[in-house]
Amino acid sequence: MKLLTSTIYSAIQSFLSLLLPSPLPLLLFLFAFASTLPLASAQLDKYAKLAGLSYFGTAIDNPHLYNEQYMSVLQGSGEFGSLTPINAQKWKKTEEVQGVFTWAEADAIANTAKAGVGGTKTLRCHTLVWYKGLPSWVETTYSRADMEKILAAHIQNLAQHFKGRCYAWDVVNEAIDENGVFRQSPMYKAMGLDFITFSFKTAAKADPDAKLYYNDYALESPSLSPGPKISITLAMLRTVKAQGGTIHGVGFQSHLKVGLVPPRAEIVNTMQQFLEVVDEVAITELDIRHSPLKVPSTRVMWNAQARDYGEVVGACLDVNKGYEGGGKRCVGVTLWDFTDKYSWVPSEIPTEGEACMWDNNYVKKPAYWTVLNMFKAYAAGASRRRAGMDVADGGNGTVSELDLEAAAHRGPEGLPGLRREEATKTVVATTLATVRRVKSTSRPGE
Repeated sequence: MKLLTSTIYSAIQSFLSLLLPSPLPLLLFLFAFASTLPLASAQLDKYAKLAGLSYFGTAIDNPHLYNEQYMSVLQGSGEFGSLTPINAQKWKKTEEVQGVFTWAEADAIANTAKAGVGGTKTLRCHTLVWYKGLPSWVETTYSRADMEKILAAHIQNLAQHFKGRCYAWDVVNEAIDENGVFRQSPMYKAMGLDFITFSFKTAAKADPDAKLYYNDYALESPSLSPGPKISITLAMLRTVKAQGGTIHGVGFQSHLKVGLVPPRAEIVNTMQQFLEVVDEVAITELDIRHSPLKVPSTRVMWNAQARDYGEVVGACLDVNKGYEGGGKRCVGVTLWDFTDKYSWVPSEIPTEGEACMWDNNYVKKPAYWTVLNMFKAYAAGASRRRAGMDVADGGNGTVSELDLEAAAHRGPEGLPGLRREEATKTVVATTLATVRRVKSTSRPGE
């Protein structure tokens, strides 16, 4: 197939070189031609893995399991290789009455991951200890000894019930607020910082094979919080590990706003700081909302959102360039649901929204195609590096046939509101920028 693609490309290039003096019109012609052909099924998880990640996933809540259209995208399209329960494993859902554990909702999602039509999906389990979502009996004052018993019983029962099924657990979620101050949760009031160490130690004993994560928002850049949240979080992680707690990874939630997403280099720098303390990081709850939301949406809004999705996902890919051949890396990306139909944003922040990569009608937005094309370009770069070939011709914008194919496999619905020639120019610009990014982040000698 690759030889055939190369042969066809060379033949067309030879013919058109007589008519078109520069390579850009050739690219435009090929993209326009490709858009008239049947499109291969797009698979974000497939190309994320080819680009070096372990998974591309989505969060899911139980009511969605009964929506046939939703489930056809979730299971039948090959887009997602990982699932995260949004609510089903939280404390109030699993132990609303002390000592009485309810598993039906959490099991339903775990079973969906196991029996996925598109193949078994990784299960990221969420969450063991959080300051929200607590049953009323936990929301009271306890002694240190009593809180240790409560935490031990809850973590042991939950983690052991799903033992062997969870790739990772978000053990402690959002323990530090925007100002870098520890939240005054019932756990913190009873035990101070020790509740975090205790939780990680207990989780490690209950499920020793699971990756154990600390998960939080506003960790991507210092610009996202008014206080020293990043430095306080790093100090907390070091303290917990020094006290014998096992922490494998940090989850960057990445609930962000269009136009306020930190530059990719800042996110990479922050991830690298955390990788000095833990073995892996992941983007765990990605959505990028319009704030304020203007209805109807415009092409400018869609394109700005697409660029921001590219910055965040691109950071996860970029940070791995520094750890090729090593164990430390950004392992994957999880969307905090994939469609605006089920986004958390409108119910929590009514003036904001449309944060997901699919709209309310399951139409893929430009953000989808930006991320997919980025994965394909990185995958092409990885394959060419393995073969001892360069990614691009001197970084001057000449793309390989694999990069060309990546851009051609966009869907016309991915650029709503654009005429064909406008869509073509947009995809060309995105693809060339991505190829240059792959080139610029290559290590010396690659």
